[in-house]
Amino acid sequence: MSCSPLTFFFNSFFACRSAHILGQTDAIAHTIAHWNMLKLAWKQRDFQEITAQLLSTLLAIPLTLLYGTKRYLRVGKANVNDSEKMSIPEDIQQILNQ
Repeated sequence: MSCSPLTFFFNSFFACRSAHILGQTDAIAHTIAHWNMLKLAWKQRDFQEITAQLLSTLLAIPLTLLYGTKRYLRVGKANVNDSEKMSIPEDIQQILNQ
């Protein structure tokens, strides 16, 4: 069964967003989430997102080790202001509460 390209990218971003939020306090998981977002941006040819994700992928390990649990949980997209506090989606909050 196949889906449209738009559905594929929406579902892929949703999975990456979830992985990023859940892995944000672990350096390896955080880096893998950004790597997958970089690959998704590459497939979409979104050069702004590619640039941001490339930088995020390179900095994920040192910044996670440095700031880890002190940062607000974020969805990981390039078009989000880093100082903007975001609400955690309900499905992810249920996992974090366990």
